[in-house]
Amino acid sequence: MARDLPRSVVNSVRVLMLIVATAAVITVLIWLLRDDVILGWARGNPSAQEILAQGGIDQLRDSPIVPGFVALAVVAFVGFTLLAMVLGSFLLGGHGWARIVLTATAGVGVLVGAVALKSHLPAIFVVLSALVIAEGLVLSFLLWRRETTVFLRDV
Repeated sequence: MARDLPRSVVNSVRVLMLIVATAAVITVLIWLLRDDVILGWARGNPSAQEILAQGGIDQLRDSPIVPGFVALAVVAFVGFTLLAMVLGSFLLGGHGWARIVLTATAGVGVLVGAVALKSHLPAIFVVLSALVIAEGLVLSFLLWRRETTVFLRDV
């Protein structure tokens, strides 16, 4: 007999899906705005500034000192999405440890969002970073609601 899930658990999974969707948007934007991302990264890098001054964005883009932002974003997105799917299913199954791991994952997302706020990225990334921070805090709040605790204890 299936039990009814408490609203806090259902909403936790919804917020988790929203975080995955936000991560997808960020990944696509990193690809679409890769030159802007490279320029933002170069702002704090003297070697990159020198290459930029000598040969422009084309030379900087082809330089081996520039990280593969698009590849990193895609790998991080795929890894995070798979992690979210597994942890979400374990949470729905009543496994209390999934709440702890999801809280830690949300905490890492909040830290990454905070770092991104200070990284000279285009304004859309600032907005999305703030959104990721808010989503992570909401997820943590929902995960530690009393009704979630009762659900995890009673399963």
